[in-house]
Amino acid sequence: MRKKYFVFGLFFVLMFGFLLSVATAALKKEASEAAAGSKTTADHSRFAELDKPFASGPEVTRACLKCHNQAAGQVHRSIHWTWESNEGSEKPLGKAHVVNNY
Repeated sequence: MRKKYFVFGLFFVLMFGFLLSVATAALKKEASEAAAGSKTTADHSRFAELDKPFASGPEVTRACLKCHNQAAGQVHRSIHWTWESNEGSEKPLGKAHVVNNY
């Protein structure tokens, strides 16, 4: 009986490992193709400002905004930031009405 469970467990581990390796290879291929077909006009790996460890998210944002100086205003005018709804709630919903408005 133990041999049966051992064989089944071994088969499961091998199949899981195989599927994980296939999925990892597919993700790497997809990321590589996305980078090759990227529509960005800048290679961010060449910016000295970004070639250092960052201690926090806000520190990264400050570094990005040095070049992308219109980004904050664009986000604040986007649907991501300005959405509002009254559907399904007695209170108004949206970025202007919630505490966690990231």
